Amino acid sequence: MQGRGRRLAVAAVAAAVAATVGLAACTNTDAADQKVVDRLFALDVLTVPRGGSELSRTSAKGGGNQAIRNSSTATVVYATTHAPAEVGQAFHSRFDSRWRFVDNRGGPPGGWQGNGALVSDAGTVANVLARRVTPGDKAPASSQSVVTVTVSATRPA
Repeated sequence: MQGRGRRLAVAAVAAAVAATVGLAACTNTDAADQKVVDRLFALDVLTVPRGGSELSRTSAKGGGNQAIRNSSTATVVYATTHAPAEVGQAFHSRFDSRWRFVDNRGGPPGGWQGNGALVSDAGTVANVLARRVTPGDKAPASSQSVVTVTVSATRPA
């Protein structure tokens, strides 16, 4: 029995070490995902334009592990006095030199939707939806559009 007890003790220690290493790996990926989120929020495409009113700012860490890297996202929602079509024109004029924005015809009626990839990093993508203000929006009275910009990227390998 003494040999079996030692084997069980060694197995228990090995399981504890494996769990600790697993938690450390999660912590490392969590910190790496937070760096991605911080980098995304620093991108110019998530800057609320002059005259816009920020309604919300959210993020989600991608998670996963060392082998599987899920995308982290950063989202900014703002209201603007510009019509949705004008928002699309503004995105093209402000960002086409750094982003490859393409109009997406699947947007809401009267709205504009586009998506693009960062020229310097094709793995960083943005989706933009500009829609008309609805009664449920907490937008200033002069607003014509609510714009949602979501940018995502995965952490480096």
